Amino acid sequence: MKAMGAWFIMLLAGVMGVSTVIAAEPLRIGATVSETGHFASEVGSFRALLEAWAETVNGEGGIRAGGERRPLEIRVYDDRSDEAAARRMYERLAVVDRVHLMIGPYSSPLTFAASTAAENHGIPFLAVCANSPRIYSRGNRWIACVIDEAPRYTYRYWEMLEAEGKAGTVFFVVEDTMHPQGVYEGAKVLAEAAGLRVLGGRVAPRDCRDFSSVLGEIRALDPDIVFVSANIPFAVQFMSQARESHLHPREFHAIHHSGVFRRSLGEGAEHVTGQSYWTPGMTLGRNERFQEILARSGVDPEDYPWAPAYMMAFEVVEAALTGAGTAAPGRLMQEILSSEIETIGGVVRFQPNGVGSINTYPSQIRNARHEIVWPPEKATSTHLYPAPSR
Repeated sequence: MKAMGAWFIMLLAGVMGVSTVIAAEPLRIGATVSETGHFASEVGSFRALLEAWAETVNGEGGIRAGGERRPLEIRVYDDRSDEAAARRMYERLAVVDRVHLMIGPYSSPLTFAASTAAENHGIPFLAVCANSPRIYSRGNRWIACVIDEAPRYTYRYWEMLEAEGKAGTVFFVVEDTMHPQGVYEGAKVLAEAAGLRVLGGRVAPRDCRDFSSVLGEIRALDPDIVFVSANIPFAVQFMSQARESHLHPREFHAIHHSGVFRRSLGEGAEHVTGQSYWTPGMTLGRNERFQEILARSGVDPEDYPWAPAYMMAFEVVEAALTGAGTAAPGRLMQEILSSEIETIGGVVRFQPNGVGSINTYPSQIRNARHEIVWPPEKATSTHLYPAPSR
């Protein structure tokens, strides 16, 4: 059911054939999902993921908090990929729905806008895919984020290139929005520290449709790596034109290279590298439980590679509520910030400003699948460089 504002309440009775009904007061969790608009290709089906999580938790008897098990009650709205709409929806979650905790929307711009509601009303706000430093430099007390800041988003990629010693130059193509810009600013520094020479960078509007001048510049410079710091619609537009113009650097790196990206480009996506939080071959944390939630939701992480980051947020919420023993906002926020929590992506710990420790792994599209290629102890395949089309 996708009607805006509809309550999703899944109690234990009947969920898994268990007759006991959870009678305790529910723990109310609020969120928005970009079911429509610019970010729908990134997270459009994540209402189902939130609902499957609640169904799984309640099927296990709820969350133990304060000596009793309490069910999860989820409220989800469509933020339409719009900052003003996200701000309104989180105000509604605070004032009308009176949630105990908020899970943030997708993207840094939406989170920047939405998190003001948490600060206004003193409600813990757990951001997921929102790592622009601008969000965490405002002195806000009620926000934490599962993932590390944008400037470090690709540090493992540059670590890999330095260890391999093959690539020497890079050119950046950047979408002019908050997250891609933050990644770019950090990646320039990381690339140089890894021994690569930055030949240039072009920043283009989010809705850019003509990359001919950028492609001409890249062709003249002939960099080893063309690094595309962008969300999926921009990346697909650029890569389509790059492939059509027969541009063949030694590697394309697109930070968001999901199944949507892969299907849009077809064979043109093969051997493109990018960033992933998790692939099925990894074995950290409660992997089987995550697989169960994915199956229940119908969300394929090949299509939606941010699903693992949301699962890590779910794990943080469960651990924090259990550890705090209460949904009292001050105690719950303190528990989040002071905890070290094992997740499917590794251990999450938080800095005083709320920034988390989870980061991405470089991955490569091989035979229409995403394979982690670094570090060696986490890799599910090897890094193929240069790309065979070179």
